[in-house]
Amino acid sequence: MSHPLHPHPTTAPAAVPAVPGWPAATAPLTGPVELAADRPPAAAEAVVWVPGAQGQMVPVTRETADVLLSAVPATPARDLTPPPLLDARAQRLLAAGVGTGAAAAGAGWGLGQVIAPLAALTGSGLLWAVCLAAVALAARRPRTTTTYVTNTASWWGRTTTTH
Repeated sequence: MSHPLHPHPTTAPAAVPAVPGWPAATAPLTGPVELAADRPPAAAEAVVWVPGAQGQMVPVTRETADVLLSAVPATPARDLTPPPLLDARAQRLLAAGVGTGAAAAGAGWGLGQVIAPLAALTGSGLLWAVCLAAVALAARRPRTTTTYVTNTASWWGRTTTTH
């Protein structure tokens, strides 16, 4: 380091300008420091630990903690009842959609029941007529089959067959 370190600053601290609406800055505290171990046992107060500003636990006397608790407003009780799964308007819209879909499905099913036989008569009716005519023609023609077989045997197990 290029400059020596002094244990105490040689200059007085600069005055802090006052901020409007804030109390005036006071001089730093001077005098002896009283440690907790230096207190007499009769004057020892109960100490409680509370969360500090940075999240760590800080020791505070019981009287100070009571004052801090009275300064903090009480948290109102929360309503913990579960909300409905669907609000009333969504339920009405869903019911209207389901009802309309059911009506359309019913009408479509009924219409399908009426149109299906008509489609069967027109589309496959011609196919059925051709099949029935082929069966009728095949039933009228007589079936006679004549088969001639000639079997010739010779020496040494040679045999020939002709149709």
